[in-house]
Amino acid sequence: MNKLVILIAAALQLSFQTYSQINNDNDEKILAAVSTQSSSGLEQWKNLKFGMFIHWGVYSIPAGIWNGNQIEKLGEQIMRHADISIKDYENIARQFNPVKFDAEEIVKLAKSTGMKYIVFTAKHHDGFSMFDSKFTDYDIVDFTPYKKDILNELAIACRKHDIKLGLYYSTPDWYFNGAEQERNPIDGKISVFGKVSKANEDYQVAQLNELLTNYGEIVELFFDMGEPTKAQSERFAKTVKNLQPNCQVNGRVMNNQGDFITMPDNHLPESPIYDYAWETPGTFYHTWGYKSWVKGDPLDNQIKKQIRKLSKIVSMGGNYLLNIGPMSDGTVVPYERDVLNGIGEWVSEHKEAFYNTKANPFKKLNWGYSTVKAKENKLYLHVFDWPENGNLKIIGLKSEIVNAYYLNDILEKPLEISQIENNQNIKVASEPVNKNLSIIVVEYKGELEITNPVIRPVNGELLLTNSDATRHGKYGMVSYRSIIKDDHRTWDIELEKTGEYEIEITYRHKYAEKDFIIEVDNQQLQFTLIGKSKLHPENKQSIDGNEELKEEKDNKIKGKWNTTVLGVIHLVKGQQVVTLKSGREYIFVPSMNEFRSKDRKYRGLNVDVKNIRLTKIK
Repeated sequence: MNKLVILIAAALQLSFQTYSQINNDNDEKILAAVSTQSSSGLEQWKNLKFGMFIHWGVYSIPAGIWNGNQIEKLGEQIMRHADISIKDYENIARQFNPVKFDAEEIVKLAKSTGMKYIVFTAKHHDGFSMFDSKFTDYDIVDFTPYKKDILNELAIACRKHDIKLGLYYSTPDWYFNGAEQERNPIDGKISVFGKVSKANEDYQVAQLNELLTNYGEIVELFFDMGEPTKAQSERFAKTVKNLQPNCQVNGRVMNNQGDFITMPDNHLPESPIYDYAWETPGTFYHTWGYKSWVKGDPLDNQIKKQIRKLSKIVSMGGNYLLNIGPMSDGTVVPYERDVLNGIGEWVSEHKEAFYNTKANPFKKLNWGYSTVKAKENKLYLHVFDWPENGNLKIIGLKSEIVNAYYLNDILEKPLEISQIENNQNIKVASEPVNKNLSIIVVEYKGELEITNPVIRPVNGELLLTNSDATRHGKYGMVSYRSIIKDDHRTWDIELEKTGEYEIEITYRHKYAEKDFIIEVDNQQLQFTLIGKSKLHPENKQSIDGNEELKEEKDNKIKGKWNTTVLGVIHLVKGQQVVTLKSGREYIFVPSMNEFRSKDRKYRGLNVDVKNIRLTKIK
């Protein structure tokens, strides 16, 4: 542990104890008020929709290079990945002098992009504070030639331009821990899931008090990584709420103490999430902090990609927090600025389809997604896959359409509306009206009525295909790893006859064997599927916080399809939901050791299903 921090922690221990005692004495009174205000604040937070993440600090100086070598993985974790000593890292920090930093310019860039809030890295894993802290000299004011409080400059600019300010605060602190670092047992590097000592806990609470007292209104506190105890998570969250009840705490405070779910980095869910608030942090490439040698996709491709991520995330009910990583002198990377400018041009013409909207009311749309303003009787159709025949089918919409037009059409010229079988149809141009994403406004009459499409038997046989399935995730806030992208899948069916149905599945998976359950009409059919592997694969993984791409690649299933009859089940005439899920429920756990000890094959379905066939036999 750093000597200066030890002295400060010791000197302030009495004040921490006094502070805690005062809070404990007033807990019951405070919690009732906090609960009411927090609920209101969460609704306001959910309507922010689009924000700017700023990863910036000492790590922008090496910029992904150490001792002449390009260091792979995350730039903001270069201290970990290059195994840089505290002494060497201190020498880097002493050079930090971002004289070209312009807080107002960055805030105006966020606003012109259509963003409503900024989340700034007040302290990352390296332990360097990007604000003026009385509890350490290892900060932007005391340790560098810059001598100014970056965070204060940003807070002033945010207030001036009506942008909400949020803060990122790392639970791991490699500087505070000094030589007493936990090491990852897989790669031997400094752990991002280290335990939090009592001294470090007190230090963090003291800094949280500073952050939530000295910089005005804070809309979000984004905790990250580490492995705090339940009591520590409770204390961190309570510290935030006692000082600013409307400040929303993310799920990575751990132990179910957050206000909203933080999705895995760059993660987009497969289906709408209505039951809780959530946010996806996203990047342009596989780093958050600046790396001089990283190249992004061609500009036009990146702009289109990010616009579509924003569209899908908002349509699914979440907020999108898109990152920039400024250079060491404080300037925004030109490529990142150009991408944001491109996004901003599109958002300025289509913002009506995002702000003050609710999530996609359709269970599934074959061509894209939608948002809705029920009070204004408006649907916004986000058309990802433009229909080649010019007929945009809205399957399941029962409400009468009274008008439809392109959102970016100033004249709002009506589009032709027709009924084709049981589907409503909009006649659109032969090509998309916007190269990035076209949105169509649909004005409807009365209450919004939607009937989700169902699969019906053909000649007594019901075929459930992979493309017809709705994938459902399982999400929680127990730990950083409390996210399963593909927990279970469902199909909506409608049977014409009651009777006995034989169920057959065509599938493939990579395990020797795995148990599954098919559930329908309060009945369960349990079965075991044989895979291609003779041994259970040990997917030992060094998690650094942005491993989505690697994980998807590792989990890709290859090989031949297998077909097997699962059994017979009695089904009743009418509409039903068929659910496929794992044979054992996967319970989220708080610690990395528990996580590594669990059977990973039950963490999600981990199976490819070509189809499930239900054939009436009696």
